[in-house]
This record gives sequence, C-alpha cells and structure tokens, in this order.
Amino acid sequence: MCGIAGVMTADGSQPSTALLDGFLRALAHRGPDGEGRYAALGVGLVQTRLAIIDLSTGDQPLYGRQGTALVANGEIYNYIELKRDSAPAAFKTSSDCEVPLATYASDGADFAQPLRGMYAIALHDARDRALYLSRDPFGIKPLYYAEYPEGMIFASELQALLKTDLVAPKVRLEAASELVQLQFTTGRSTIFENIFRVARRADGQRRRASTLGRALWDVPVRRRGFLRHSRLHGEAERDAGARFHRGLSRYRGR
Repeated sequence: MCGIAGVMTADGSQPSTALLDGFLRALAHRGPDGEGRYAALGVGLVQTRLAIIDLSTGDQPLYGRQGTALVANGEIYNYIELKRDSAPAAFKTSSDCEVPLATYASDGADFAQPLRGMYAIALHDARDRALYLSRDPFGIKPLYYAEYPEGMIFASELQALLKTDLVAPKVRLEAASELVQLQFTTGRSTIFENIFRVARRADGQRRRASTLGRALWDVPVRRRGFLRHSRLHGEAERDAGARFHRGLSRYRGR
C-alpha cells in the first residue's frame, strides 16, 4: 500500500511546495519506506512508498524517455511479460511500475490497455503538457480528485484532499442513505461534493483549463481483458498466500 497525490495548476504556474509537503504528511502512513516528489510545468506529483518489488532501484517518481514521469500505487502482475516484449533499453529499474512508462511511449493515451493488476497511476507528459490518471478495472486501488479555481488536485485518500483546504468538506445529503446501507458510495461520486473518484480502468486526461474523460476498454475488449485480469489477480493472491504460509511455517519451526 503506497500513497500518491498531486496537483495540476490551471495556468501552468509552479505547484506550491507547501501543498506537496502536506500531501506527503497526509499519506505518510501508506508508505513508511520512502517518499519522492516531482514538479514541472505546473504539475506536482508525490509518492509515499511501501517497498515490495525492486527494493533497491524502485523509488518513485519513475522517469521515462521524452519527458514523462510517473507515480503509482499497486502492482502490475504481467510486468515481466510486458518488459520482455519491449526494448531492454526502455527500463532503468526492476520495478513493475516502470512498465506503464514504456507502454505510454508506444501506445500514448492507451498505455493502460495491456496492464493487468491492481493499480492507481498518475503519469505526466511534460512535452504534451498532459496529466493522466488511471485505475485498474476492479477499482481496487483508490484515487480521488477535485477541481478548484486554480487547478486540480488528486490523492489516494479523501482526507489528503480535505487537508489542503482547497475543497470544502460539504457532505452530499443525497448520498447519506447509500453510505449508511453500503458503507461506501457508488460510481464516480463520493460522500463529499466536488470530490470524485477516478473511474475504474478509465484515463482522465487533463490539460490546461480543460478536462477530458474517456473509457479505454470498448465492449469487444472488455470481456476478454476482464477475464484475463481476473485470472491473473487470483494467481497473484494465491502466490501471496503461499509466501505467507511458507514464512509462517518457518517462523513456527524456530
């Protein structure tokens, strides 16, 4: 469990250092193993890291060729296969989260199409001055965003957005019954007005003073991709359970 957050200013001005510091403090509990930040061309990104894969070179932000930068929370299950299909020179680390930079270099806005895993990603293309936010098809990893007069902010947790004081914590009364019954709200909306979820497996492409949302999976791809994604997720869960059982057995054997 890592934490990611960031900002895109509407006029391209440099993001506030105090704002990025605040995001790091608000998400520190999600990543005790390190933190990183990035700021360029009106975009700021931060990440707090819980290190699992590539402990030595996997610190974030991660950087791609041609001015791209990425922060991510989660795991890309098929990263080994995707790396095998890409040029070796495209990778500087052994991190699974570096793969989206390579798929972006080849596929552009469709970079999340081949990814199988549970993830929330923020990717900035400095050349194109675009920021992409993406979540996995199941919506396992959270990612929220809010717009305010001077730009847009996003984070892994609602409380990180509220602590900025850039958005008011105004409760949507119409969502109260849904929250009481289900203990969560459905769709893009949250319990707070003007704070929304990034849709599952959708990229929000944000440019200066405009917002574009586009689902990446069309109907012919969705079923096939969803079933493969489900299978890989189950395999990853079984592998994690097996590793835990082996570790527990060794501990009990001491």
